Amino acid sequence: MMRLILVLTLVWLPMCAARQFERCEVAKIFKEQGLDGFEGHSLGNYICMAFWESKWKTTKVRESDVGKDYGIFQINSFKWCDDGTPGGKNQCKVACGELLKDDLTASITCAKTIVKSEGLKSWDTWDSYCNGRRMTRWVKGCGL
Repeated sequence: MMRLILVLTLVWLPMCAARQFERCEVAKIFKEQGLDGFEGHSLGNYICMAFWESKWKTTKVRESDVGKDYGIFQINSFKWCDDGTPGGKNQCKVACGELLKDDLTASITCAKTIVKSEGLKSWDTWDSYCNGRRMTRWVKGCGL
């Protein structure tokens, strides 16, 4: 029995470890996926917001007033993704689990949907920590 528990622990342990990106990694991925200038916001705005939401951790999940918030952008399950939250709207048409992957494509696609619909002000952290501030520091030294 102990051997089975040990094997299961070793199998599940890597799945529990959150991937935390570095700033320039995030900058490169976000730029490649079209966030630089998206809806009139510089790349630094998206990097700043993602930092304050998740510290660039892909597997972060936290309880919210309604539903849960998922991934690098902390996208909410009630309005934007599907995790079975009662009354959930799934406006991004994505399973919330897809927002926890190291491949940020689903997260970025959903974030673009949110920004098109509600702007970056949809994220309180962007409004509190990024809006109106110099964003060049978020891309400085990244060679973009």
